[in-house]
Amino acid sequence: MEYFFKEVSLLAQKALVYEVLLTPKPGLVDRNNSGAHDDMDIFTFMDSILVLEEYFKNCTSVGYFHDGDDFSKIFDSIRPLGVEAEEKMFSATKGINTHKGAIFIFGILCAAIGSLKGKDEAINLNSITQRGGSISQNILKDFDVDFLSKKILTYGESQFVKYGNYGIRGEAKEGFPSIKIAYNTLIECINKGYDFQISMGESLLKLMETVFDSNVVGRTEIEGLELMRKYVKEVNALGGFKTIEGMCKLEEIDKIFVKKRISPGGCADLCAATVFIYCTNEWLENL
Repeated sequence: MEYFFKEVSLLAQKALVYEVLLTPKPGLVDRNNSGAHDDMDIFTFMDSILVLEEYFKNCTSVGYFHDGDDFSKIFDSIRPLGVEAEEKMFSATKGINTHKGAIFIFGILCAAIGSLKGKDEAINLNSITQRGGSISQNILKDFDVDFLSKKILTYGESQFVKYGNYGIRGEAKEGFPSIKIAYNTLIECINKGYDFQISMGESLLKLMETVFDSNVVGRTEIEGLELMRKYVKEVNALGGFKTIEGMCKLEEIDKIFVKKRISPGGCADLCAATVFIYCTNEWLENL
């Protein structure tokens, strides 16, 4: 099974590379610029992606060899692997957080794929996201603490206190509903004959339109989220990634996002995860 674990890991890395190469992405690191970030660029992302192969492989392996039907125990097993992966990321990027959210999401999805393979079950969008939800069923216990007693809160914790939003943990527990929506957009565009960059871009816009992005709110409060959704509607009205007018609007919005420090990093992570599941399905269908 070593080949299977390695291939899943490579597909995860491929999806993360595709995400950072997608251009233009308002407020995000892409081939044009560093977006709303002063401390990272496309090369920082590549350095980070390259050190995550072993993590993705190990998470897939943990899922595959898990015995029993209590899939929440898988999360307990991969959590320390995630901490180790974060340390490798920070070492590779000299302390810059490029993929902390992706490490969380992809760890669960890799474990889900491994679990399905280990039990000889179908591997597709619905089964992967459903198993991911089962793995994450106890994940909200992280919120069973007195946050007011903590001196430093993460974006997710502070937004739970302010808005009652569970962020990416809630997304995972519910079986990644946003990924399903983005995936349907991706497939719809591909089936209509659009190239992969356009299709992926449309998926990102769908996420930016619907997701409560903790990164955006953490940087710019709820006003930044509302502003992002407003601008996405304007882009969509012009055809999004499918038209020259839409692409020009994206370039214009990028300048605004850079100035206002709006960075939809959560949406970017979910977009990459959507691509990961798509690439996994394509690989398995062509075996």
